[in-house]
Amino acid sequence: MMILAMGLANIAHYRLRWKYYDKGAKIMAKRNNDYSTRQHMERTDYELFYYKHKQFKNVSLHHHDFFEVYYFVNGEVEYQIEGRNYHLFPGDIILVNHKELHQAVIGETEKNYERYVLWINKEYLKSLSSRKTDLTRCFLDKNKKTLLRMSMENQQLLRGILDKLHAEETHRGFGEDLLPKALLMELMVELNRMSFEEEETLPPQIKKNQLIDSVISYINEHLEEEISMDDLASHFYISKYHLSREFKKYTGTTLYRYVVQKRLIKAKGLILEGQPITSVYENCGFGDYSNFFRAFKNEYGITPKEFLSVMAERENLGLVGSVEDNKGPSF
Repeated sequence: MMILAMGLANIAHYRLRWKYYDKGAKIMAKRNNDYSTRQHMERTDYELFYYKHKQFKNVSLHHHDFFEVYYFVNGEVEYQIEGRNYHLFPGDIILVNHKELHQAVIGETEKNYERYVLWINKEYLKSLSSRKTDLTRCFLDKNKKTLLRMSMENQQLLRGILDKLHAEETHRGFGEDLLPKALLMELMVELNRMSFEEEETLPPQIKKNQLIDSVISYINEHLEEEISMDDLASHFYISKYHLSREFKKYTGTTLYRYVVQKRLIKAKGLILEGQPITSVYENCGFGDYSNFFRAFKNEYGITPKEFLSVMAERENLGLVGSVEDNKGPSF
C-alpha cells in the first residue's frame, strides 16, 4: 500500500512538473523577442533572448567578444563550430566562447525555428565566480564540451531556469536586483556540472573529419607564422585541391577566410591587452601593417584605431561586446 502511495505521489509530482513546463512554454510564446541583428551587448552583465519564427536566413561564420549559451528548442539546425558540425535535437545546448568561429545552418522545414540565446560578459561571469567555483570553466577549459545532450530531467531543469530568467526581464518589484543574478548563477553552476560531472545520455551526432581537425589545430597553434595552402598541403601530405574542398565542406568557409578571421580575433585580443596597434600584426601573421589594416577594415568596417576607441568608450559607458554590428544576424 505504501509503495502504491509513493508511486502515485511520484506520478502526481511529474504531472505537476510537466504542467509547469507546458505553462512556461505558453508564457514564452507570448514573450517572443523581436529578432535583432545587432552583435554587441548593450548591458554589462548578460542578455537573454527567446526567438520563435519560420523565416530565417543562414548566417556566415562569425564570433563574439563574449560567451554564448544556445538552447535549441525546435526546428532543423546544424551548428558549425571550428570545423565540426553538430546536428541538434530539441533540448540540446551549445556553449560558445569568445574565440570560436561558429554559425547555425538552418535546414528546410515547416517547423518554427525556436531557441534561447544567452550572452554573458566574460568579466561579469568571472565576478560571479569564487576561488573554488570558476563559472567560466565550461567555456574555457581545454576539455570542455561544445554540445550538451542531456536527460529529459536536466533539459526541463535548464529550460525552467531560462524561462524564469526571461520572465525577470520585465518584472519590476521586490528582488528584481537579486533574483536574475541568482538565477544566472544557478544556470551556470548546472551547466558546469553537466559539462564535467555527468555522462551524456546519448552520443552527440557530430560530423567531423580528422584531417580538418588537425589542420584547424595546426592553424590555431601557428597564427603568428606564414600559413599558405601549399604549406598546409605539404605538411599533411595531401593535394591542396583536396584540402581546399574538404575544408570548405566541414567548416562552411574557405581556408583563407578562416585563417584571416582567426588572426583578426587574436589581433583584437592583443589590442585590448595594450599592445601597440602598429606592431600587433607581427604576432598575428599578417606580414605587414598595410595587410593587417586592410583585413581589419574589411572584416569589421572600422580601423584598428577606431576599434580601440570604440571599445574604450564602451568600457567607460559600462558597455561590452563586438564591433561587428554590420555583419548580420549572429545566431
